[in-house]
Amino acid sequence: MNCLKCRHPHQIHEFNKGGMNSILRVGRCLIPGCDCSQYVDKIETIDEDLL
Repeated sequence: MNCLKCRHPHQIHEFNKGGMNSILRVGRCLIPGCDCSQYVDKIETIDEDLL
């Protein structure tokens, strides 16, 4: 998945230390020159028909 701020994939963002490698705990982008400080993901709603 790509970050909504910088459009780089979540794998290139720094994983926050001291816990699980959860996609919800992904920090700054590691690409030189990118000033994205926090990975942001789109929140999707669950289709009620699937429930």
